[in-house]
Amino acid sequence: MQTARKASLAAGLLMGAMAVANAATTCGPDAVAAGSACLDKYEAGVWRVPNSTTTNGALVRKIKLGAATVDDLTAGGATQLGLVGDDYAPCKDDGQSCAGDIFAVSLPSEIPSSRITWFQAQAACANADKRLPTSAEWQVGANGTPDAGPDNRITDCNSATNVPVGTGSRSVCESARGAFDMVGNVEEWVADWVPLGSACPGWSGLSDDRMCLSGASTEVGGPGALTRGGSFVDGPGAGPLAVVGARRPTATFNFIGFRCARNAPGPLPAEVGDVHISRSGVNALLTWGLADGALTSEVLRGHLSGLPVGSHSADELCLISNTDVNVLTDRDLPASGDGFWYLVRGENTSGNGAYGFEGLHGVPVTPRESATCP
Repeated sequence: MQTARKASLAAGLLMGAMAVANAATTCGPDAVAAGSACLDKYEAGVWRVPNSTTTNGALVRKIKLGAATVDDLTAGGATQLGLVGDDYAPCKDDGQSCAGDIFAVSLPSEIPSSRITWFQAQAACANADKRLPTSAEWQVGANGTPDAGPDNRITDCNSATNVPVGTGSRSVCESARGAFDMVGNVEEWVADWVPLGSACPGWSGLSDDRMCLSGASTEVGGPGALTRGGSFVDGPGAGPLAVVGARRPTATFNFIGFRCARNAPGPLPAEVGDVHISRSGVNALLTWGLADGALTSEVLRGHLSGLPVGSHSADELCLISNTDVNVLTDRDLPASGDGFWYLVRGENTSGNGAYGFEGLHGVPVTPRESATCP
């Protein structure tokens, strides 16, 4: 036992030998690259997460990483809003009382939330560490989406059914960059405001998509917040060029929803430093420092008899992931004559950092890799 833990300590200390930041070029698992932004693949579902700053803190971190699933959300007691009515209260129409309450989540095969104001949509994105895309970013993400046609109600963009369908369920309705339902389904709020429009002159010969940006209204209650893409009631008027500036940001309709975006990812977390393993009775006590640039950490464990790392996945175990703590007690005991090694890496919205590097004459060369942790 003593020998096994000492061997593990050596493996842990090796982790902190060097800090290396790596540039990330991909968006999270729930988004696609759209120019300098990461645009959600799917129209947003808005989820109310109870105890978001306490017992459900780990769930919120998963949401922010783009890794939360429906099972994760339901296990945390979260409920989706905006499916049959305006049920966002206490989150108000002007975006007040929304912080830490409602979260936008990009998931496939879900009915998108609607009946939401621009302010509430902005807040739901912000709670997930995202924002509403600009109209220009939305346009980049929509490029290549087929223009709305007759709608065969199976694979075409949902433009003529009068009801929303599951996100990503219309297989042909995908943009060149991999975003779904940017034509039809629900009309989508974007970040831009304009003078409230009162006329829809269209695009002339360029397109049959709706264009409602003309005739500045003299009514009290403007400005207009742009919506893009058209909805399930617009028929041929839905399309990648469809734009409406005649919606006040406080408007709510069952055909208006949104999707979120965030700035393109920065560097991945640096290598974790200050990893230490000690004994607490018969247990192993692992402590580490949060990697530079990381939001959370994950810990991988394996058997010394199964080295090198990644070669015997059945002998490896992901002890914890998406955690903001930096201490872990391992109560498992290795078999006689064997021992455990531990590796720690950081996580952020760009992805996972390194588990460390195998050295050659004191120089880090080959990264340690394992598919065991997410």
